[in-house]
Amino acid sequence: MNTGDTRSTSEAARSWERFAELDPYLYILTTMKRSDPREFWLSGEQTVRAELLPIVQSNAVRPEIGLEVGSGIGRLTFPLARHFQTVVGVDVARGMVERATSLARHKGIQNVSFSSITGPEDFLQHAGNLAGTCNFIYSLLVFQHIPDLSVIEGYLHVIRILLHEQGLAYLQFDTRPKNLAYRLKTSLPDLLLPRFWRTGIRRIRRSPEEIETSIRRASLKVVAELTPRSAYHRYLLRRPPCPRDTK
Repeated sequence: MNTGDTRSTSEAARSWERFAELDPYLYILTTMKRSDPREFWLSGEQTVRAELLPIVQSNAVRPEIGLEVGSGIGRLTFPLARHFQTVVGVDVARGMVERATSLARHKGIQNVSFSSITGPEDFLQHAGNLAGTCNFIYSLLVFQHIPDLSVIEGYLHVIRILLHEQGLAYLQFDTRPKNLAYRLKTSLPDLLLPRFWRTGIRRIRRSPEEIETSIRRASLKVVAELTPRSAYHRYLLRRPPCPRDTK
């Protein structure tokens, strides 16, 4: 399993630790015009109700074990937990995980748990006990911030290991073309850029061909796509059937 460049994952963790201290609400949900906890939590409720639950229901996903990659402070984890037996969240920022754990305790939500990870290999070590059991693994607004494609591929390998044989992964990427404006923006030093365009927080565009190559290398199968070649391109993935299942 290629787990990617540990230096790039540690740099990402440091960036998100800083964001957790500055303003987790605004850095997680950058579409907000200003930091607004009420809008932040409401957006999570709406995303779960309008997007995640229809995906779960239309794909006959059993609502037993859910897992979020890049769970932050629980914007999606908490509302989804009302519909699953157990939901696990992992994040590279320990500060985010500590806040989420404290919030779960404060809210009295007992069927969620959060872990901080340093990258794909550490993710597998923390969640290895869930191998082959996760019914729904999802990640929104997370992979678009990871600069190293090999790290993303490492996460995909772990997701395949954790997925139940009938489970579903639902992952979002930014697959818009790398036009001239994008190339100029990514070439400029951070001091000349607005804060959400800077290293660590800016969206990194990947071609569908790059992503799908990594998906195949991780032994996952694309079963559907939503809004392809856009800023909100989502892939629905499953594990291919085992040889014994095809006889």
